[in-house]
Amino acid sequence: MKKRHIALVGILALLVIVLAGCSVTTTSWSGTGLSKSLGSTGWTVSARTVNGHIAGKVSFAADNLAALHVDSANSGGTVTLTLTQGDVKSTVDISGEYNENVDMSDFAPGSIQLRLDFERAEAVKTVVRWK
Repeated sequence: MKKRHIALVGILALLVIVLAGCSVTTTSWSGTGLSKSLGSTGWTVSARTVNGHIAGKVSFAADNLAALHVDSANSGGTVTLTLTQGDVKSTVDISGEYNENVDMSDFAPGSIQLRLDFERAEAVKTVVRWK
């Protein structure tokens, strides 16, 4: 029984460490056909129409700063990704077709605020991955 307890504690500790990399702090949505997955290694949003945003703090190590990748498509409205760390702020328009790594050369390892904004966006399929 003691070995099982130790294994369970170890699994729970690993889960806490994995989830600590991303904390979603704010979400506000309205739309039709909305589907979202908000995990510790990325976000996926799809919808027929959507207005709103999602924001969260993500912890980046030095080796995964270059790994922030966005694959996004929509047929109407706008979709933007904003990154903020202290006084450094970068906004990327990912409307239409966008499939690139995001330039994070101005950011340092550590916690970075990510925010996806959807304004009257239609036929949305957005995937943001950072690990």
